[in-house]
Amino acid sequence: MKFLPIEINNKKVHAGFGKRFGSAVVDVLVFIPILVAFHFTKSSSLSMAMISLILWPLLAHAYYIYFHYKFGATLGKMAFGIKVTLPNGEKIGLKQAFLRSSVDLVFMLATVVAEVIVISKVDPEVYLKSSSMEQAEHFTLLLPVWYGAVNIASGIWSWSEFIVLLFNKRKRALHDLIAGTVVIRKEYADQGAHQEAATAGPVS
Repeated sequence: MKFLPIEINNKKVHAGFGKRFGSAVVDVLVFIPILVAFHFTKSSSLSMAMISLILWPLLAHAYYIYFHYKFGATLGKMAFGIKVTLPNGEKIGLKQAFLRSSVDLVFMLATVVAEVIVISKVDPEVYLKSSSMEQAEHFTLLLPVWYGAVNIASGIWSWSEFIVLLFNKRKRALHDLIAGTVVIRKEYADQGAHQEAATAGPVS
């Protein structure tokens, strides 16, 4: 499959770090009301805490997979005028949308398992009467030993994503390489990208 050119009419086609970071910030802001709701819900009982710990990450990942599959962009990407596409600018499918989130899903699953183990061990009276900070400290003490390795691997993955994105000409992060996707300016997506590429002058 052919890639879109790096530039069309002296304008960069692929979204750089700034736009991608900005879109990520918007997506975090979208989640704040849900996070606040889960925060208060999980303090009501251990059962609700377990439901919140499982449901929240599932909702977050479902958001990214669904919006990338359906629209090629999350609300954050829409706000910054960028879109996830195949290398030639065509719409991605469910497979690509899932693969983009696949590694994060693995880390999410490991984290959920670790947190469920913690919830099964905590003293309900101590947990429910504790402040949020005390609950976090209690969680940390009860996390399984193997979770330390998961945490380190997650950190390495996140930094690798950042470094790879910065140092390749099409600004592809590792999840783009895994899924075979690119993130481009919206105007170059789908058929519009092909038409502009066909009429453009010299490209690099």
